[in-house]
Amino acid sequence: MLSALRSLSLALVGACAVLLLRRRLHPVRLHPTSETTPPIGPDDIRPGIRRLVLSDLHMGAGDRLDDFAADTELATLLHSYAADSEPTELILAGDTFEFLQVCLPDVPDLEWSPRAAARRLETILHAHDQPVAALRAFLTQRENQATVIIGNHDFELHYASAKQTLRQALGLAPDDPRLRFGVSYAGDGIFLVHGNQFDRWNRFVHFDGICEPFEVVFGTRLIRQAINLLEDEPVEVATLIDNIKPLSAIFWYALSLPTLRNRATRRLAARGLVLLINVLLQNTAYVLDDDPRQQTQRSLWRPMYRQVALAATLLGRAAGVRRQSGVFPEVAFQRAAERQLHRSVRAFGSASIRSMARMARDPRHQATSLFICGHTHQAQIVALNERQTYINTGTWTDVVVDVVTSQRQQQRFPYLEVTYPAPGALPDWRLLVWRGAGESPSPWHDERAPMLDSVEYPV
Repeated sequence: MLSALRSLSLALVGACAVLLLRRRLHPVRLHPTSETTPPIGPDDIRPGIRRLVLSDLHMGAGDRLDDFAADTELATLLHSYAADSEPTELILAGDTFEFLQVCLPDVPDLEWSPRAAARRLETILHAHDQPVAALRAFLTQRENQATVIIGNHDFELHYASAKQTLRQALGLAPDDPRLRFGVSYAGDGIFLVHGNQFDRWNRFVHFDGICEPFEVVFGTRLIRQAINLLEDEPVEVATLIDNIKPLSAIFWYALSLPTLRNRATRRLAARGLVLLINVLLQNTAYVLDDDPRQQTQRSLWRPMYRQVALAATLLGRAAGVRRQSGVFPEVAFQRAAERQLHRSVRAFGSASIRSMARMARDPRHQATSLFICGHTHQAQIVALNERQTYINTGTWTDVVVDVVTSQRQQQRFPYLEVTYPAPGALPDWRLLVWRGAGESPSPWHDERAPMLDSVEYPV
């Protein structure tokens, strides 16, 4: 096993070197189009209204690739708040719809167009008609509002065709203010973004709208050309792949799983690394046209090189361990890979916190007390200072905390409720877990896996 993995790691290093040279010579220029979505600012926000924030629903096509299985729970949550007369804004904080895992016979996987966006969203809405009907009922209350923040998995919502598809499904006119879209949300004590721009694998050079050519970030290409294929493998662990965060941890899981001693799982890991090489070779560097800063995605490659080089180093060390300690090389390498896996998860979780902490220090955010995002799939509360708090609203999909033991997150349906005690006051908030119709939501509590218990998040 070690010789095969060593060969694959060396192949990764070579592929990265070839690709980096190509990227430096031929970056692709992006030209923004009129398919864009503005930020939501203070003048667009009704002060003092109750707000609910949910993130990362990842509603898909209802097939094997669809990770959303909480239609009933989401519908009962929306019906519960719809029955209350208090005006409420529902904020869906990104990755509400899983465009990247909708595979249709009449739409090529790598087609990015108004037609493709509308077809994918139509398929998603048809597959999840129960929560769609509940959202329609929620919006029949004239004082209620739904705000959809764009994430990296539903980036195609920038297309006007996709926006109109959702409006039609909800029975709304094109200019009905009860449904709106944004790339960020700032006002009334809140700053909110999806959070993918804090993640190297899913950071867009131009996140505010569609460009020509379409900007395909590394995470998008990885899902389309690797993850979707691997999930179809007839191996038990394959169904867990898309529930791992961050995506970069997949590499270390593949190398640390004890079940790699199983031939089928070993084949899955080997195929995954081959697909990763293919994605690396096809990935593209982008430069925003007329941008004097010449932004690119090159920052992705330095950490990628470090991880691949570390894997090759660990493989080399593991080969000599048995001579020194009698421990089998596979066991020694597995332990080293597990340690690197834990470091990757910690770094991923802290990146958004550090970024939000920097924003909190900005004088423009002096009046902001809540800094909210999703993307990591891990609900979290971190005090940035004595008056400002970071909140991650988690996900409603099945989160795999530990692939080796198949341990899942127990609090499956987290959401944030924000209220205001008086006009002009700072917001009160509660991170809650929905328990179902007829039951009161319970307060969320931190149940992170032991490997995260001692993590400190520098801000």
